[in-house]
Amino acid sequence: MQLEDVKKGLESGELFEGNIRISQKCTTEAYVPSPDKSKDILINSIKSRNRALDGDKVVVKILDKSQWRNPDTEDCQRTGEVVYISSSKENRIVVGTLIVDRGVLHRYSSLVPRDCRIPRLLVDTSIWPYPIYLRNGTKESKELFYALLPNWDNFKFPKGILKGVLGESGEINAETEGILISHDIQERPYPEDIDQYFPPQFSVEEELKHRKDFRKNCIFSIDPPTAKDLDDALSCVPLPNGNFEIGIHISDVSYFVKQGTPLDEIAERLATSVYLIQKVYHMLPPALTMMASLLPGTDKLAVSITLEMTPDADVISHSFSRSIIHSCAQLHYSHAQIFLENPDKKDWDESEFPTVYNGYTINDCATAVSHLHKLAAVMRERRFSSGALAINQPKLSFEIDRATCEPLSYSLYILHESNWLIEEFMLLANTMVAEHLKTHYPTTAMLRNHQAPDAAAMEKAVKLLKVHNIDIDYTSAGSIHKSKAAYCQGENSENPHWDIIISNILSKPMVRAEYCVIDPDLSMRHFALNVPYYTHFTSPIRRYPDIVVHRMLISWLTGEPIKEYEDPKVINKIAINSNDKKNNAKKASEASADIYAACLVGKLGGLVVDASVMEVKENYFEATVLSMNMNVRVYVNISSHNPDLLHKFCKLTSVDDKPTLIIGWDSKGEDKQTLQLFDKVKLKLSKREHCLKIRAILIRDE
Repeated sequence: MQLEDVKKGLESGELFEGNIRISQKCTTEAYVPSPDKSKDILINSIKSRNRALDGDKVVVKILDKSQWRNPDTEDCQRTGEVVYISSSKENRIVVGTLIVDRGVLHRYSSLVPRDCRIPRLLVDTSIWPYPIYLRNGTKESKELFYALLPNWDNFKFPKGILKGVLGESGEINAETEGILISHDIQERPYPEDIDQYFPPQFSVEEELKHRKDFRKNCIFSIDPPTAKDLDDALSCVPLPNGNFEIGIHISDVSYFVKQGTPLDEIAERLATSVYLIQKVYHMLPPALTMMASLLPGTDKLAVSITLEMTPDADVISHSFSRSIIHSCAQLHYSHAQIFLENPDKKDWDESEFPTVYNGYTINDCATAVSHLHKLAAVMRERRFSSGALAINQPKLSFEIDRATCEPLSYSLYILHESNWLIEEFMLLANTMVAEHLKTHYPTTAMLRNHQAPDAAAMEKAVKLLKVHNIDIDYTSAGSIHKSKAAYCQGENSENPHWDIIISNILSKPMVRAEYCVIDPDLSMRHFALNVPYYTHFTSPIRRYPDIVVHRMLISWLTGEPIKEYEDPKVINKIAINSNDKKNNAKKASEASADIYAACLVGKLGGLVVDASVMEVKENYFEATVLSMNMNVRVYVNISSHNPDLLHKFCKLTSVDDKPTLIIGWDSKGEDKQTLQLFDKVKLKLSKREHCLKIRAILIRDE
């Protein structure tokens, strides 16, 4: 369709515009948000996508009702077709293996992407200057390549430009390189001479002229044992009136990253640190990260929030200040948890804990942690009683061989009270700073916004749970949380795995929180936290928006305006880039966990696991591996594509309005198994050949 016709269609409402999202699990299907905020419009074939790639902004025409899926039913799904691509990411990097046809007539080979949402690329291998080694008896390359996709014109397959080789396909290091390059994550983003933009060592005497001195306070950090970027630290001092003086101290990264310098420009572009299983790719240069990090035993620059808080966790007063602190200890969550589990203990063995500086003892730290925990418990209970929502999922973690970077074992990282302690005070700090920025920067404040979930998708999830006698009230964040808690906590939980499955189902309709510039004409409410304004202030070493927020707060403290930040367009540009980079970082982190899981399963020669059914379809079911909190698709349709299946037949039906798969384990149909949502199953996990992906098959649970 021509641009003029597109403009007319958009004006008349015959067409609409949105970003296309291609399904990773069914690549012939894609979705574009509906203009009326109802169920997304389905683009039901690759042809109907009209060469649009995931994330492109497209113009869509809704098809005639006769072409909709399940018309005139509750499950009606409107369909559409892409008629115009408004904007597309240029020069995408595509990672995959080559399928090479030898012979003079075959100039082009196919690059088969690791990302199944991208079509095969035609690449000219006749001009590739190096040998391409093939796997024995196949046309597939042994190595993993990457290519540039400039654009997609009118060819059946897009043409790419082969750019490089990453290593042997299926090896951890090569696959990790592929994750980094396909998510636009640079391994070495800073030039070697970047340290010329580092500030000189600060003078305590000079800094105390405009900073508060908290160096004599009992201040400590609580982080995972592997943490290097210590953004935050806490202090808690009992007051004579029975209240507490709480200090929330955040690294003053803006002192080290001067606005407008090449260092600042690169940090702004990177926007976030990236956490993979075997390595952290820091937003800031490692040396600067250590300079800013609130390490114990040395004077550090911070931005502090000082609160007077009652034993009931009511804030009586608060103030913001630039400060100098001297952390006395770098505690781990496990240390804080030990304190909480032994509240009356006084004779701590100092040798079992990190070194404590500044004249304090482990007992001093334990007492402060105890006070903070009691306050955090009140804050947490009040927050959820007031309508907040949390869908916490256990996180898959790995022990790795540092020499080879290969996995040795896995476990689920479960959050404990010590994690919640830190979370509550960080949430409080972020909320207080957001309220402050809203008042003093009413048109340019950098905020963190979270919209309500997709209504149609949430309604579908709630209906699915309803037929299994689980009633979820989704009128608000608080009602979702309370409904979920009734089935997942304490004695009301019929099965311990319900929490994971219900959380997985309810998290699907949730939209991502995003950075944005404040808009006085729109609601800035954070849905999950149920607060009118929220921002990110507490992690400036690993998030660029936090540095922006720090600069705004310090600008208010000093009365020195930042001219660039007076333009909402500047803040909006930073927000858009930060959202994009944060999304890429999250995807890369998830992909890293996936390849490590596959690698470990391969090293173990396969793994038999317990799983719980999350969704059933005609040819497959989705399940959550309970020991890993990892979702897998388990194909059950008997075909040449699934020669390793152990059952003899399968059939999708409905029992009491519940979607049900009937699995036959013998040809006569006498040995049958039914699968519904929440049912526990046994799966055999194996690693697919020549790649780091998991194959799951259903096995009989005797």
